[in-house]
Amino acid sequence: MDQQPSSSQHTVIGEVFIRRLNLIGHLSDADCRALRSLTGHVRSVARGEDLFRLGDQPGDVVVVLSGLLQRYTLSAEGRRQIHSVYMPGDIPSVESLHIDRMDNNLGALAPSHIAQVPHSELHRVMSACPNVLALIWRETLVQGAIFREWLMRNSQMLAHAQMAHFFCEMITRAKAAGVAEGNSCALPMTQDDLADVLGLTPVHVNRTLMVLRASDAVEFQGSTLQVRDPAKLAELAGFDPAYLHLRSASQQPESGSFLLAERQP
Repeated sequence: MDQQPSSSQHTVIGEVFIRRLNLIGHLSDADCRALRSLTGHVRSVARGEDLFRLGDQPGDVVVVLSGLLQRYTLSAEGRRQIHSVYMPGDIPSVESLHIDRMDNNLGALAPSHIAQVPHSELHRVMSACPNVLALIWRETLVQGAIFREWLMRNSQMLAHAQMAHFFCEMITRAKAAGVAEGNSCALPMTQDDLADVLGLTPVHVNRTLMVLRASDAVEFQGSTLQVRDPAKLAELAGFDPAYLHLRSASQQPESGSFLLAERQP
């Protein structure tokens, strides 16, 4: 359901930008004030609903307030490949500021609450604040780094390592964004969704989940991801969080400390 924007919703939109950009850089007080002035359109989207489709020419950038979004493409036979997922606090479409037409689809993996910020609003703030412009550019580069890591994961790792790596990434990002509870976070995905993330069959996903559960490193059930043994999960995945470019991410994944307890200043 669409909602009329309010001043409080505008503040929320700005705070999402501030938190996300502070994870990958440094914002001044003036930068933060400018970001809090951003206006946008807040609405709900249903699972399976697309925000942008292949060939669209978006006029706004999407901000995830709750739920889970997916970036995906479809093969000629209609098979889906999910290229990335976006949780609350993510800004999944900043590249649309400079790319005229979508070469993929952006939609909801779960019922979600999102804001759409007009390009003109972001251009206004970026023109006034060169540092915000630089960090928006950095955000597009970080998303590119994540795409490259997913390509390596899906093409070179065994199934159990692929899944462990994906779970490591999700809990690390959730902790950084402040949407985790301890070593658990919401991950409202089906086994079919996981199959399309990892490039596996649903049967293979089911078997791989059984392997990881047996290791007692992780539990994924009822749309909740719970990491029981961070060090073991990181070892199974060979996980190094460096590609996320989070300012507070540990570079010592073997210790299990990649699970960010809180964002450091």
